[in-house]
Amino acid sequence: MARNPEKSASNLYESFHRYAPKKIGEFNPSFAIPSHVHKQGKSINVLYRSTKVDPETLKKPRKPVDYIHDHEPGVHTYLTKGAGERVAVPAWIRELAAITLLGQCLGFEFENPDGKVVNAEGRAPLPELYATPNGKALLVIDGKRTLIALMWGGKLDVEPRGIVG
Repeated sequence: MARNPEKSASNLYESFHRYAPKKIGEFNPSFAIPSHVHKQGKSINVLYRSTKVDPETLKKPRKPVDYIHDHEPGVHTYLTKGAGERVAVPAWIRELAAITLLGQCLGFEFENPDGKVVNAEGRAPLPELYATPNGKALLVIDGKRTLIALMWGGKLDVEPRGIVG
């Protein structure tokens, strides 16, 4: 685990958005990442809305921009509730002291074990999309600060140009 997780999370925010966070806050003390989740299948994509600086023009948008990230092989989607193989959440995700806000989550898609594509569409109020400070996992968290979904695996990462892998 990083020596200063809050600093790592802040650094990832600044790298991704290309500006410092305006506010650093705490989640409800009851927020916890469960020890086990339900594996849904291969991640297809995640849609999110962000005010990050455009990595190509280096200009900050006047209003939030919608992005879609298509996942590469090896990334899987996990839900906190529902059916699916019950798997342990790795300690490097479960024992986080900080997370980084990437934007609002507009939805995500995954392919279940039967080959059916499932579209989990965000509804108002939109949940938020966070990343672990190392950028290797994504977390979808609702307004009540409840974890809805996780995505990790493969070469998933958060870089200055956006979500990759």
